[in-house]
Amino acid sequence: MFKSAMAVATAAALVTTPLQAACWKSDEAAAATVRTLQSMLMVAALRCQVARHDITTEYNDYIKANRAAIQGTNDKLKAHFIRAHGPVAGQTEYDRFTTTLANGFGASATGAEICAGAASLAREAAMMAGSVDGLLLLAGREGISAALPDGTCEPTISVAQAGPTGATPK
Repeated sequence: MFKSAMAVATAAALVTTPLQAACWKSDEAAAATVRTLQSMLMVAALRCQVARHDITTEYNDYIKANRAAIQGTNDKLKAHFIRAHGPVAGQTEYDRFTTTLANGFGASATGAEICAGAASLAREAAMMAGSVDGLLLLAGREGISAALPDGTCEPTISVAQAGPTGATPK
């Protein structure tokens, strides 16, 4: 009887572990948002260059000023996919995630006004000088967030749910 119960518990753990492992921890979700901002600016720089509204200098300044933050969040992003899917499938899922981001921004409109806005955002992002929190604030202000397959691990509370003091109602 005990062995049967243990076998059932082990089987249940094996079935549920991948689902729990695939959810996004808050630092991983933040890393995905920073990567989304970076992908948006990268694709904008490419599109704007083709449209003869070159913002390459602003994009390169952003990359130089935030290289360590971008690399650190990218490492965290890769670690999420490896944790959720294993080393080989995790790399494949990471590649799929980043390619999907770039392709999604590739379909955006391009024009002088849009390129000027992307250049301005890149200049502001460069002023964050490696601050992940600063990059997250800019992304939030611009409405940039990562679409997270499998959702977050921690429950999120909206401002409306939190009430006037920030406390969660009981």
